[in-house]
Amino acid sequence: MRNQDAAQALTAHLLAGGRRRIAVLGAHPGESAGSAGLRLNGYRSALEDSGVPFDPALVAPGEWRRDGGAAAVAGLLEHGIPFDAVFGLNDALALGAMHELLVRGVKVPQDVAVAGFDDIDEARFASPSLTTVSPGMDEIAERSVGLLIDRIDGLEARADGVHAEAGFDLIVRDSAP
Repeated sequence: MRNQDAAQALTAHLLAGGRRRIAVLGAHPGESAGSAGLRLNGYRSALEDSGVPFDPALVAPGEWRRDGGAAAVAGLLEHGIPFDAVFGLNDALALGAMHELLVRGVKVPQDVAVAGFDDIDEARFASPSLTTVSPGMDEIAERSVGLLIDRIDGLEARADGVHAEAGFDLIVRDSAP
């Protein structure tokens, strides 16, 4: 999965829409190589490319669940930290954040744009529908099955393993047009 590149593209999309205070939900403090760390690196790269300063107050740690996203947004709001967009490091976080914003009377996307990562089924059926990254799961599955079939057929496995990165798509929907 091209976590860093996809997160950079999603953040660049939010920036291109005029958003400058983009909160990131679901960070894992100190992580650099896992999904959360790579996605946070992509976020930071997009900010840097656009000349927007990184603000650590906009980075909210949390569990990658809907209630984690809701709690993270509630914390930002209760601490008076201004933001005009939310990037949930997965769709569950983003959906929880969007719910919390809506029940507090914050209009999505007019007041705050919301985006996630993974393109789960609920993303397109949410109201408003969720802008997200589709991380190429079909391609990942196809390549994985192909490698497994090669192994079953007795083709020699490489000692250093196989590294392949799938493509991704930015799926722009109503929550962050």
